[in-house]
Amino acid sequence: MNNLPSYKAEKTAEEIKIQYLFESVGTKNIIKAIEYTPVTVMGGRTVYNLGFGDYDEALGTIIDDVNSNNGDMYIVFNTVLSTVPMFFEKNEDSVIIVSGSDSHNEFINNCLPTCKKKCINECKNYQRRIKTYRYYVNKNFEQLSEEYIFFGRNIAKANTFVQYIPDNHYDDILVYKKK
Repeated sequence: MNNLPSYKAEKTAEEIKIQYLFESVGTKNIIKAIEYTPVTVMGGRTVYNLGFGDYDEALGTIIDDVNSNNGDMYIVFNTVLSTVPMFFEKNEDSVIIVSGSDSHNEFINNCLPTCKKKCINECKNYQRRIKTYRYYVNKNFEQLSEEYIFFGRNIAKANTFVQYIPDNHYDDILVYKKK
């Protein structure tokens, strides 16, 4: 998907979900997980949610609502993106949905009491993750469109997926691999 620096992500032996683990090396060493989990079927295709976060080895789960601030954000983000082509190699008829764990109203309710940004009328952390993905797609849309088809959903508007148009607001992004 890009040729930028990334960590080596290794696929785990999962049967339902597809998971990649890697080590973030910065101010501390943190095991991270990228997880593709089937969530629904749309148009006869399985839709996998792209999840990402710190890996809790004891529980075998992803903590997707923390900010590690490990000093390697771009390498970590590139590592997440580097798994998309690997995912589609084995699941070319599937679809990826990208949403942010910080894109629901409960996030705002949980964030405000401990907010370090002193948000008054609008939570500045709300939808920060999906904004990062939208920024990447917008910036690289022409190149990405050679291999992928994108749809976006704006929940406040029609709440249905429409053809992705760069610089529009979307709460969720669907990614299809072109054949």
